[in-house]
Amino acid sequence: MKTSLTRTLLGSTFAALIATSFLSPAAQAQAQVDQALIDAARKEGKGSFYAVTDPTIIQGFTAKFKEKYGIELEITRLISGALGQRLTTEFDSGNPVADLVFDTDKLLQESLAAKGMFAELGNIPGLDAYPASTKNAYSIVVSHIPYSLVWNKNLIKDPPKGWQDLSDPKWKGKLMFIDPKVGGSPAQWHILMRETYGDEFIRALGQNGTMAPSVVPGLQQIAAGAKGVYAPAIHQVVVGLLSKDAPIEEIFPQPTISSDTSMLIMKKAPHPNIARLLAAFTLSVEGQSILNKDGFSPIPNVPGTLPLPKLTNPDLHNAKEKIEPVLKLLGLN
Repeated sequence: MKTSLTRTLLGSTFAALIATSFLSPAAQAQAQVDQALIDAARKEGKGSFYAVTDPTIIQGFTAKFKEKYGIELEITRLISGALGQRLTTEFDSGNPVADLVFDTDKLLQESLAAKGMFAELGNIPGLDAYPASTKNAYSIVVSHIPYSLVWNKNLIKDPPKGWQDLSDPKWKGKLMFIDPKVGGSPAQWHILMRETYGDEFIRALGQNGTMAPSVVPGLQQIAAGAKGVYAPAIHQVVVGLLSKDAPIEEIFPQPTISSDTSMLIMKKAPHPNIARLLAAFTLSVEGQSILNKDGFSPIPNVPGTLPLPKLTNPDLHNAKEKIEPVLKLLGLN
């Protein structure tokens, strides 16, 4: 009887291991969250989450986390520059607030990591199953966000077919583009446009368009009909506006880059177990399907996500030198 029971238990364990091995990376992340981590996280109370992600998406994402685990998260949404300033101030004062961060500025992440702000990610359930190309010691890409071209379909009946069309004088006064001075991916897009289409294209872009300080207010103006065309747009923000029946359409011209969202845990997180549990939820099928609904997950086979367009990988470390002539051509310096 004892031998039979042992064989049964071993067989069940082996079967479970075999079943888990055939799961997608995100499903493995979900399967590996144990009750001890959940209990420890619940004892920590309320977590703090800083994100640059579109508020509509992040609210649905954190609401599902609370429904699943009974843990509330205080959300602080910031653009990357303000996020870096907030994290630095908290770190220097010795009073950290954030547990986990979503950010898109890789150079900012490198700078903050060099100061020792982020924890190593090795103890997150399911992390090992993710592709090596998506992660380093302190961050993992949780969303690909390829830049797109968006217009108000009520205003624009003959929309641009690609980036190069934006140099046409007919778009003068109708075009809005993101300010390259904010750095990060917006600067990289402008650099890519100059390298692809030349100086005259950038000069025409400056003549035809007005600038938005960030993508959310910019796209809100397109949705409201204040302007006709926006470039480059962030797909997650577009999804949020479409969920509210905004009269906008979107394409993904080539070449394009992705404003990848990376997940980072603060080294001195006030609620480290909440941070780990939220990280594991982010990597799960459930988390990915909410975070990247109608968008682009870094792992395959997540329900409700889209095939990733072909992307160009920019050289981030030469941006400062390359953006100066772009600013001059745009008339911004």
